[in-house]
Amino acid sequence: MNYEETIQKLISGDFDDATPEERDKVIEQIIHASALAASVLAMSPVPFIETPIQVTMVRAIGKVYGYTLDKKVIFEILSSIGGSIVLRQLVRFIPGIGTIANLSKVYGTTWAMGMVADYYFRQNREVVKEELMRMFKMTQKEKTLEKEKELEKNRIPERLQTLWELFQKNLITPEEYRKKREEILSQL
Repeated sequence: MNYEETIQKLISGDFDDATPEERDKVIEQIIHASALAASVLAMSPVPFIETPIQVTMVRAIGKVYGYTLDKKVIFEILSSIGGSIVLRQLVRFIPGIGTIANLSKVYGTTWAMGMVADYYFRQNREVVKEELMRMFKMTQKEKTLEKEKELEKNRIPERLQTLWELFQKNLITPEEYRKKREEILSQL
């Protein structure tokens, strides 16, 4: 099922006949699309700008399982992630803090929220808060690191170009250039 079909299914709310595999695929697409969209919005210095995407993601995952999003659901899922959201929002106001770190954190947070929501609804909303917290923290850390590595890897050409310019301007020695170049290339 592609994203267009997933959106159509979400609009129609027709998951009664879906197999568990089809539901898993739809949920994966919802989480992936939401994490990417939230990361893009996180480039803005506006705090909590990605929150509507995250809430919509949780609502969509609930819909796959036949639930609607109510205050209890919002409270249970958001309480599982604690203060990490507020801390992440404050990072945006510190000049010089890497965008990669913030984008990665938003991606990881959104993905973790999606996984927690999936588990929450899959268990018919009968879960232990501590279990949701553990799942959130573990998934957030994993997905944040994964995204950081991906974004850093995509910057390798830029880093090599900067290194070459430093060498051309005689700001680093041939040995420093060679050593740093090997270090950057080893990250491929």
